[in-house]
Amino acid sequence: MSTIGVKNCPPDGLSGAEAGTEEQIKQLSGQMDELENQLIDQMDKEGVTKSTGNAATVSITTSVKPSVDDWDAFYAYIHRYKYYHLLERRPSVTGCRELLETKGKIPGVVPFTQRKLNIRSV
Repeated sequence: MSTIGVKNCPPDGLSGAEAGTEEQIKQLSGQMDELENQLIDQMDKEGVTKSTGNAATVSITTSVKPSVDDWDAFYAYIHRYKYYHLLERRPSVTGCRELLETKGKIPGVVPFTQRKLNIRSV
């Protein structure tokens, strides 16, 4: 059985490798976004909405997504008409934590303690 000190040390170079991998993922993701935008522009110019090649089929789809520019007006609208379905169902961790510390209880909320292992390079 090895000691905690041994177990908490990632294999040589792993933390650095993870950081390098995360950076590569960010770069590749940025490149993919750029390529997608270029392909959409080219398809728009050529009047094409679907294309099939040897490796894949691509098509342009559209969907409407909200972008709130006045939260006060949005919340007032939701409250006035009781359109609470317009909000995602996830409580704010920091807001609930603060309220639990000051008030001790929030109706309908059951706090739980999550345990995680944090690993940082030395």
